[in-house]
Amino acid sequence: ISRTVSRNRRSKQHTLSSTMASSSSEEVLVLYGSQTGNSEAAAEQLSSVLPSKLSTSDSRTLTSRCMHLDDFLELEQAKWTRLVIIVCSSYGVGQAPIGARKFREVCDTILERTNDDKMLTGVNYALLGLGDSHYTTFFRNPTTFENALSTAGATRIGELGKADASGTGDMEQSKVIDRWIDSIWKELQPVIDKPMTEEEGLKLKKAHEQTWKLCLELYKEWKQTNYFALIGLFLPLGGVLLAILVHFYLHG
Repeated sequence: ISRTVSRNRRSKQHTLSSTMASSSSEEVLVLYGSQTGNSEAAAEQLSSVLPSKLSTSDSRTLTSRCMHLDDFLELEQAKWTRLVIIVCSSYGVGQAPIGARKFREVCDTILERTNDDKMLTGVNYALLGLGDSHYTTFFRNPTTFENALSTAGATRIGELGKADASGTGDMEQSKVIDRWIDSIWKELQPVIDKPMTEEEGLKLKKAHEQTWKLCLELYKEWKQTNYFALIGLFLPLGGVLLAILVHFYLHG
């Protein structure tokens, strides 16, 4: 049931097309986990204005989609884009919020393993974290994301945003979020200024394959049944059965 609900969860897409015919497009994913709705609201705000805030140096069309971090892993099968924006809070005693719990488990696994495989080389990310300094585990979840992504070879773009629910005055959480959003565009612009190279594409392909492989290790229920292989397996048996039925029909 949970998979059905997850697959029906909406993802918002925003597009800004050039007045000239676009020969290609580039997508930026905005991924979030949210317990109270604050991270979700910030992520949707980022995604909605992103195509108008960033520009390409050619005729590419820039698009953006906003979705849960866990949906990115399961439904998108961890198909990383060159630039990813993550907005996420901590919940409880430093745990991941709704929509980011499996992503947190993936990050924990990356940090637990001692190999030096930089599987996320080529992925650029911006990270805005939310939390409440009233708790001793303030910012633990975004910090885990940051450590895992950098350990795996991804490159953070811009300042690590820290929006504190207990902040006051100029450090009030909503004001910190707005300032981070306003300042991040100039940091992100150089990433998409130039069309993606073949080498970058190969790195993203590896990032997708290695992350999805790790997901299948952790969540075996995500493995898809190869129905075409099953059909190929049973088709000869079906042909034999059909021949027997035809024989009895023709010869009694």
